[in-house]
Amino acid sequence: MVKNLLFLLAFVCVEATTYAQVSYDWHEAQWAVGICEQDTGHIFHRLPARLESKVSAGVWRQSTQSAGEYLHFKTTARNFVIRYAVAGKNYAMPHMPATGVSGIDLFGKDVHGGWNWAPPGKYSFGDTCVYEYRNLSIDAGGLADFYLYLPLYSELRWITIGVPEGQKFEYSRPDKDKPIVAYGTSIMQGAVASRAGMAWTNILERNISRKVINLGFSGNGRFDVPVFDVMAGVDAKLYILDCMPNLVNKTSFPLDTVRNRLMYGINKLREQHPDVPILLAEHAAGNMPLGMDTAKINAYHEASNTITEIFNGLKKDGIKELYMLTEKEINFDVNSTTDGVHPDDYGMVQYALAYEKKVREILHEPKGELSTQYAVEQYRDGYDWRKRHEDVISNIEKTNPQVVIFANSIINYWGGEPKGEKVAGRGEAAWQQYMAPLHVQNAGFGWDRIENVLWRVYHGELDHFKGNKIVIMIGTNNLGLNKDEEIIKGLTFLVQQIRYRKPAATILIGGILPRGDMIQRVLQINPKIKAMAAANGCKFFDLSKSFMNGSALNDALFTGDRLHPNEKGYQVLGEQVSGVLKK
Repeated sequence: MVKNLLFLLAFVCVEATTYAQVSYDWHEAQWAVGICEQDTGHIFHRLPARLESKVSAGVWRQSTQSAGEYLHFKTTARNFVIRYAVAGKNYAMPHMPATGVSGIDLFGKDVHGGWNWAPPGKYSFGDTCVYEYRNLSIDAGGLADFYLYLPLYSELRWITIGVPEGQKFEYSRPDKDKPIVAYGTSIMQGAVASRAGMAWTNILERNISRKVINLGFSGNGRFDVPVFDVMAGVDAKLYILDCMPNLVNKTSFPLDTVRNRLMYGINKLREQHPDVPILLAEHAAGNMPLGMDTAKINAYHEASNTITEIFNGLKKDGIKELYMLTEKEINFDVNSTTDGVHPDDYGMVQYALAYEKKVREILHEPKGELSTQYAVEQYRDGYDWRKRHEDVISNIEKTNPQVVIFANSIINYWGGEPKGEKVAGRGEAAWQQYMAPLHVQNAGFGWDRIENVLWRVYHGELDHFKGNKIVIMIGTNNLGLNKDEEIIKGLTFLVQQIRYRKPAATILIGGILPRGDMIQRVLQINPKIKAMAAANGCKFFDLSKSFMNGSALNDALFTGDRLHPNEKGYQVLGEQVSGVLKK
């Protein structure tokens, strides 16, 4: 045993010495993701500098803290040293550790869009705070995407990320996806999570794959006019108003005061964004078991009653797209908080899951039990999937196509705009001959599976589509991961979400094209896809015979991988698909 211990100590010493000798390239952050307005003078402040004289001292102080913000970067490195400075020296609080108050928290995305948490190898707090990450392992090829959550209760002055010399590194700009904007209290800001990534807004962000702008102000979330004015400047997917924990005192905040403040906010948001949903919330702790401090719990419950009374009145007055998250839906229990009101990590997860369920209902973005029914992004080295997604949306707005084809690399490589990621031009002549005259939008993405198309549907690729035909040619990349039943159920789920968004469009579903390594599997599943299409009122087409010689693949129509068509194969594909679209 002593020998093992000495070996371990020797190993640690050698590793530490070797690690210290590594030379690093340093990359200082110039912006953060998760801010209403990017202020060049205060890049980590959650409110712009112009509001400092308009909000209370408490709101401004809390707004300087970087709760809910993160840095998104891509790198080939798997070892990092992260250095940063925060204002003051109160790195922890009595009921909240330094890792939550002043710490950072690193996550990475694998190729399938799954979240992976990175435990730090070593960290310290001082004039310069330091986090070290060593030998991280993530299924992401070379260039991987990382998300670094920033401190919840400290004002961040600067932060720089060091990677070993020679490793690629770049910060990613905020994406164009509409965010959720949430306004609330210390519970929203992140008290008293053990790590930055455990604040409920950050958990929700990961669960629904959508930015959440955190406007939680500890002790100061009180439906203030200037905060509503800033929120109205954000083109959001949803607004959350969760301030009742700071409006419990009925003497200071009687019903009429709360109602008037809230009405200003709702009217302001509606004036700028008439159709965007608004979600109110009761007091999270109002439904906790009474325990020994019944007066406190009763006060929380009364706060819930106050917001519910206002909500019911607004609904009666005809306010549309207004929703409520109740204390019963949040469902805190005796294990949910540290001090009777602020969630511990268990409570944060409860809170996030309650919000996720409600948000999915409001936005109509359900998730099923199967991987093929759970919308996810994908991340590939050298392939900017998010940029293509944004380019497709932009092209639909610009060109007003009549047809959109949701598919994988087979269609991605074909032609049209935006250009495919690889082998551009292989099928361009066939695209121009057959697809361009029919005003078809190429929404094929390399490596895409059913669940990736579902994500793209949830995140706006049909929002501006005014055409009359939607083609689905997806599933071949699911063959190696999923059973036939999972693929069929995933396609059914996808069709349901598309039909909800575009009920008047004709949906055409293509059978999976034959491929050299799975011909029998394809021929076996296509009749099942046909039956699914008929059961869901969709048109079905199967092009298998056009790409086969008898029972074998027609290799003359494919590249060497026996999966992607060559130029001659795209001519066949164009002739066949155009015939389907013209019927």
